[in-house]
Amino acid sequence: MCTADFDKAGSFTVWSTRLMLQMFLFSIVHLSSPASVTLHRSSPQRPESFLFRAAVREEIKRSNTPPPPIAISSETSRSENGSKIRQGELEVIEQLRKNIESRLKVSLPSDLGAALTDGVVLCHLANHVRPRSVPSIHVPSPAVPKLKMAKCRRNVENFLEACRKIGVPQGRLCLPPHILEETGLVEVAGTVQALLDLAPPKPLSPTSV
Repeated sequence: MCTADFDKAGSFTVWSTRLMLQMFLFSIVHLSSPASVTLHRSSPQRPESFLFRAAVREEIKRSNTPPPPIAISSETSRSENGSKIRQGELEVIEQLRKNIESRLKVSLPSDLGAALTDGVVLCHLANHVRPRSVPSIHVPSPAVPKLKMAKCRRNVENFLEACRKIGVPQGRLCLPPHILEETGLVEVAGTVQALLDLAPPKPLSPTSV
């Protein structure tokens, strides 16, 4: 090969190398430019059409659905009803206290059920409505301040029998356990009210005529 041919081949090789290097640098600059990166990153991914529409419909449905109403539980309802019933019972028991105290001119202790368990007060009330309707009453003594259960039961049974003779309907009579076991002051109040309804009217005092 001659010297001229060698020089031409060398010049071509150098030119080719420079051209390839310039193309390589251009590609690097183009790919790393901010515009290219921004365009690549900001291009949205195309969602699947069916799943995308279904998700949009579900989101709209949730936003338009009103919140469920707050339901009052059965426990809360029962608690409120129980409070009302209890309040009504307390009013009946308080009226029972007033009826007995006004008739017998006595002051009963705060525990009304315990004060009536021995039947003494109730027997005196029956005798107040009709004298000697209970001929014999077992009462405590200083030596024995608390009656035995047998005597308490006898007093209670005598009271109920007196109510029956005076005219209290059978349906208005309470049961002995209601008094002896303090399990039915409301029922006792009904019996006492029925008994007092049969009492003779009070005579008018001279000052009221």
